[in-house]
Amino acid sequence: MGMERRGSETLPGGDRLQASRQVGMELASLGPMFSAPRPPGAPIVTGQHSPLLSLRGITKVYPGGVVANDNVFLDIYPGEVLALLGENGAGKTTLVSIIAGVQQPTRGEIIYQGQRVRFKSPRDAARAGIALAPQNPRLVDAFTVAENIALAARLAGRKLGLSEVRSRVKKLGEDYGIEVDPDARVWRLSMGEKQRVEILKALILNARLMLLDEPTTHLSPMEANKLLDLVRRLATEGRSIVLITHRLREVLRSADRIAVMRKGRLVGVLRREEATQEKLLHLMFGERMPLGLVSRRRGPGDETVLVVEDLWIRGEHGEIAVRGVSLNVRRGEIVGVAGVAGNGQRELFEALVGLRRPYRGRVLVAGVDVTNARPSVRGRLGVAIIPEERLGWALVPGKSLVFNTALGLYSVPGGPFRGFVVDWGRARAISKEIVEHMKVRVSDVDAPVESMSGGNMQRFIVGRELSKKPSLVLAMNPTSGLDVDAAEKVR
Repeated sequence: MGMERRGSETLPGGDRLQASRQVGMELASLGPMFSAPRPPGAPIVTGQHSPLLSLRGITKVYPGGVVANDNVFLDIYPGEVLALLGENGAGKTTLVSIIAGVQQPTRGEIIYQGQRVRFKSPRDAARAGIALAPQNPRLVDAFTVAENIALAARLAGRKLGLSEVRSRVKKLGEDYGIEVDPDARVWRLSMGEKQRVEILKALILNARLMLLDEPTTHLSPMEANKLLDLVRRLATEGRSIVLITHRLREVLRSADRIAVMRKGRLVGVLRREEATQEKLLHLMFGERMPLGLVSRRRGPGDETVLVVEDLWIRGEHGEIAVRGVSLNVRRGEIVGVAGVAGNGQRELFEALVGLRRPYRGRVLVAGVDVTNARPSVRGRLGVAIIPEERLGWALVPGKSLVFNTALGLYSVPGGPFRGFVVDWGRARAISKEIVEHMKVRVSDVDAPVESMSGGNMQRFIVGRELSKKPSLVLAMNPTSGLDVDAAEKVR
């Protein structure tokens, strides 16, 4: 096994040159598992197969000089599962977005099926047999599952009627264990169910190369295992899979090869049998290894901050989604709610934060009945909310970190609002504190939130909510999309 070729080209700046030298020294210290780089022009062959797709010197520089991908050379072979590993902001999502035509590289080229290609849009990539299942599903919320897939098929140059799409969604869902109601409106689905739709879309389009960006983020361990079994099955059927994940257990279980990125550069490619958790962590973080679990300083106190009494909640179709749930949460206590997606967790969360009214039971925060109160009332009582959906709920797309800080701290004493007037200087200062404390990678606090990776968005959201110094945190999958280091810090 050899590390993919890395050219002599470097980006301007002594800092980047020094960083590149440091990465090289760290790789050399790992010993013989890394062979010499492939010389320019040499054929790329693994066993009897040539690559399905090759990336040659892919570099992506965003406005403002942020380097997301730095001279990446990587091959993807037919019928393999290639795991793409790296900490938040390492450049993984940007790289697969370039493959899928969502973004354009600053320089470098893509060779697909032996031909040099340039995908100007996701439509071009889809027509070539490449499908991206993004970390934040790109679906039309007002459409049904079947309508979304029919639309995707039309954009890919295929016309499928709704009845045919419904039939195929049901059959593929049963065959592969990823059932979803084809007539359900997307806005009613959980994040895990939306990710199933993205995978079903790729299957119906018969994609040869599937790019799965954090597909297990919103799944329970049992569901994640089923999805990984599906990934292996798809590979045995001849499809190539690129699997982005932060979960080392998933990588070591399902991948044929593991490519590790750090600070935009590809720092190593290992076969699964060569990889260990220690080697992968070293490649991801270098000498800056993740912290171990932090021990709790003290147990829960006597004060009760949340009381849920006999809560009954209806789902979107009028069915009973939550049946008679009762629980108490004391100050300093962590209460976890677990279950397979679609079993009432979302409805319970929405009722607790004030977005869904239960038809029976009560919710009390700090002794105040907030069952039918607006979310802002909970905010004034010291409740912080970390929702499952980053964009559209936790963050306003197209707006800066500063704007989202101000909006998120609207009802918080000591925040940036002075009545109805925003103190933008205060909002900017708080934003910078959050970025520094949570180690959010972003070019500037005035940059749009979409310029961050999904993991860095999550760091920012968690940091903003914790900056409220809340007495109660209501969180749904708060470590979703976070790398090992960040997830430990959040926990």
